[in-house]
Amino acid sequence: MRLFLRLTREVNDLLRDALRYRGDLSRQVDDALVSTDLTKVELSGISPGRSAPALTAMISGRANARLRIVAKQRECSVTALANCALQQWLGRKNA
Repeated sequence: MRLFLRLTREVNDLLRDALRYRGDLSRQVDDALVSTDLTKVELSGISPGRSAPALTAMISGRANARLRIVAKQRECSVTALANCALQQWLGRKNA
């Protein structure tokens, strides 16, 4: 599944820095979305605008379904939930 996201500058920079050491962007995004508890990740009101960095990642059907279901349950956008999940996951990876 293709997932188009606009990222906050902080998440974009952290993700791209992580790639230098760990490999494929799509694999990193998929891993973050599958391994993070999307029902509990703190939503920080992130709402990247149209000028925010963007990416298209190929993610598994499992990650895509979880992301969309939980975003609907939590009444937030897929973009906001994905950004918060990526930020939390990157924080754990860089700790």
